[in-house]
Amino acid sequence: MENRFQAYRQVDINTSNRGKIVVMLFSGAITFLNKAKHYMSQNDFVNKGKFIIKAQNIIDELNYSLDMEKGQEISKNLRSIYTFLNRYLSQANVQCKPEMLDQAIIILERFKSAFEEIASNPDYTDVKEIKNKAQVTNSIRKLV
Repeated sequence: MENRFQAYRQVDINTSNRGKIVVMLFSGAITFLNKAKHYMSQNDFVNKGKFIIKAQNIIDELNYSLDMEKGQEISKNLRSIYTFLNRYLSQANVQCKPEMLDQAIIILERFKSAFEEIASNPDYTDVKEIKNKAQVTNSIRKLV
């Protein structure tokens, strides 16, 4: 059963536009942080740390995939936020503060919503390139 699910996910990823993939990454990071919060409440520090690191790995991937040349100011701002989130999650891990995970989840949910809007907007059917920088900038500004 797990193999079929993995195959489905791989097809979904391979046939998705970049905007949808970004949304899926945000969803994954949120899921991992919710799991980390659960394990934190159970004093299961190994699994708490494991799931925070998984979320951080996703945020790293989002950060590394930024096109600084094409994205310019937007990419620069996103990089700052992703860097902040990773440091903040490291502190949450060390300090075992679920409220810090809640704050990170709120930020990620806002980004996810903004990217869902961008990816589902018919004007952005090809999210592979930023064609209308003003619209993308406005969509991102709504959430920060």
